[in-house]
Amino acid sequence: MKTKFTFLLALVSLCNALSAQNSDKITKVLEYKPAPGQHINRIYPTPDMSTTPENALIFAENRLKGNAGAVGLGAFGGYVIVGFDHSIVNVKGEYDFKALGNAFANGAEPGIVMVCQDLNKNGKPDAEEPWYELAGSEYFKSETIKNYEITYYRPNPDGQKSNIKWTDNHGGEGTVTHISFASQSTMYPLWISENTLVFKGTKLKNTVYNDGVFKLPSFDWGYVDNNPNTDPIEKNGFKIDWAVDADGNAVNLDYIDFIKVYTAQTQEAGILGETSTDFAGIIDLHPDATATSVKNINKKEVELYISNGNLQVKNLDLIKEITILNLNGSILIQGINTQSVNIERIQNGIYIVKIKDGNNEVYTQKIIKK
Repeated sequence: MKTKFTFLLALVSLCNALSAQNSDKITKVLEYKPAPGQHINRIYPTPDMSTTPENALIFAENRLKGNAGAVGLGAFGGYVIVGFDHSIVNVKGEYDFKALGNAFANGAEPGIVMVCQDLNKNGKPDAEEPWYELAGSEYFKSETIKNYEITYYRPNPDGQKSNIKWTDNHGGEGTVTHISFASQSTMYPLWISENTLVFKGTKLKNTVYNDGVFKLPSFDWGYVDNNPNTDPIEKNGFKIDWAVDADGNAVNLDYIDFIKVYTAQTQEAGILGETSTDFAGIIDLHPDATATSVKNINKKEVELYISNGNLQVKNLDLIKEITILNLNGSILIQGINTQSVNIERIQNGIYIVKIKDGNNEVYTQKIIKK
């Protein structure tokens, strides 16, 4: 028995089109969730904006929209997600954007960058749209810990200038110290109701040392708030080509729509307190190279058939590549120069199908295997 499934696939193509309306800066903040830290509830956000999630988000957007200011992300895992008025295009071989912080010599507080595509074009990153890490200089080194998870605990009672306890998934534990000049009553984000905060990501090795003065040396490249903004682009620029999936496999992305930045170390520097990434904006290095809008889907209908365990593509000639990915962005199945791929071995669930035709145009769609 043959079952026919018709999916209206989004055709994404790239062109270099002049568009004076494209901003090269952040235009919206979608989420702001810092970890505990010396500046939280005191500077990032200010006390009057630390009262509700809505106020905290407004604060972050006012700071980051147009790269107007900065926000602190607190200790490891604290993050912010930002968006733009256009897709940032992957110009092959070039740096695609620059990320701003407030690093200086021996004052690095590195943050990791992740990117996401708005596959359904609804203006926000959805749970089924995968995030990809941009692999910086430390990604493949043995000291770097993947899938690191940390849990912070609200003090009990709170509001006593208490240190914030944490544990991790490697049996480690410690505290975020409430240093003397941090005047706020608590470093645990006041607008978050849960008594624990859990963050997961890639953890970079600790680098702090004291030779009479605490120093925080930078990594080579590929991190936010790691090198001064005035350094050459090789030190603080980012290439979408660096994207990797959850398993560390390279991913080919023609464009991105959202950027997430999170603090990547768990260390303290005495009176300087915890290492916490300060994020001050994004600059698109080629805003006039735009991803065209999704074409009117009524003009292009691609038919997919499932027959005898094979996913078959109809009415589309000269297919170069069919790729099936899970929601973490890991490649599960890939067929080259074929009209079909066998999907029997993957479990029932939601997957992403990418089809590249003979003109290198990419069709992307979420499918459900039942």
